[in-house]
Amino acid sequence: MSVNGHASIISKLGGGKKLTIRLNDLTDENINEKTVYSWVQQGIPDKWKVAVARCLLEDNIDVDKYKELLPPGMSIDNLTAANNSIKIFSESKVLKASEKEIVLNIDKNLALNIYQLMLKVRRFEEKVGQLYSMGLIGGFCHLYIGQEGIISGIESLASEDDCFITGYRCHAHMVSRAEPLLNIFCELLGKNGGSSKAKGGSMHLFKADKNFFGGHGIVGAQVPLGTGIAFANKYLNKKTVTFCFFGDGAVNQGQVYEAFNMAALWQLPIIYIIENNQYGMGTSVERASAMTELFRRGESFGIKGYEIDGMDPLSLHLCMKKIYQQVLNENKGPILIEAKTYRYRGHSMSDPGKYRTRQEIQETRENRDPIERVRTFLIDNNFYSEDELKSMDNKIKEEVLSASEEARDMDLPKESILFDDVYYENGINK
Repeated sequence: MSVNGHASIISKLGGGKKLTIRLNDLTDENINEKTVYSWVQQGIPDKWKVAVARCLLEDNIDVDKYKELLPPGMSIDNLTAANNSIKIFSESKVLKASEKEIVLNIDKNLALNIYQLMLKVRRFEEKVGQLYSMGLIGGFCHLYIGQEGIISGIESLASEDDCFITGYRCHAHMVSRAEPLLNIFCELLGKNGGSSKAKGGSMHLFKADKNFFGGHGIVGAQVPLGTGIAFANKYLNKKTVTFCFFGDGAVNQGQVYEAFNMAALWQLPIIYIIENNQYGMGTSVERASAMTELFRRGESFGIKGYEIDGMDPLSLHLCMKKIYQQVLNENKGPILIEAKTYRYRGHSMSDPGKYRTRQEIQETRENRDPIERVRTFLIDNNFYSEDELKSMDNKIKEEVLSASEEARDMDLPKESILFDDVYYENGINK
């Protein structure tokens, strides 16, 4: 391979600065940036070629095209696991759809559905924030603002028969599963007509008839519960996939890995989705996790992991679609996804967020916002005009406002129902 070919590889891997950081992470040696940049003119030294090949593999770049990087006796097949063979590299990697793939595979209707769901989630959450600040919603309240690209990109490929389960940041998943906004507002406000009879509140939303199983307040508890749902579906021969959502803070819980072991052992049809919004309850991932490539956390169980940009819902949709079909039709579960995202608000409504700067938040809003990204796609491809999209937004705002006002006017539940649904005896709810 020519020196120009090596320069092309370095460019594809993000340039010398980014490659330097990755190679230092991969090896025990301390290579400096100046040395890596020199490879553009001099070529990649033999001692570093396998490590560079691993970077190509992780980024889903065609390694076969650069097979001359590999030493004699090592083939492309050696880079990934095969039955009863030594695993040199894991199959975990970063996935990203190109702009060309997005244009060719995302049509007008699909992009619009994703866009409108994101808008609906954001306008709903903004209204919830207002109601909470007015003292009309009690308890803890965790908003999803900034993370809408994940649930929208996934809901647009899932079926109603698929099962969803998440933690306490659950409003968006309830909206995506088509629960009427009025019912969700009533639940949050503790009124008659609430989705969980005004007993669950913000952290315990539930919609069994749409296969949404919560809304769970215990950090990480949804992972073994979701694993159990996937086991039940496989046992009953149901052709469904379970989507289990949890955060970067929950990923360090012990029960998560007990669940991973069972899911891998029984090859369950489940996709675990780490919604990595960069911060747990006031602590960054870097300060809380010894190994920050969270999509690799299932490797010791043989679970493939993929990192996907959660702020690019169209790319996420395309990457997830193939994975979803493999789990659904080819029994290739479980799979672990790390969706890199960012929350604009605090961990909860009571979190002032002093552990990060306003500049950091503003830069993410301006440069990576998932709604703006799809909005730009719709306009650039002449699917809709700015005025048409603004009209859609206004219509969604009116829908949200109307549902919230109606919920505020609803009556409180009678005290006599407080102990209903606590026990189930002889076919009668008690």
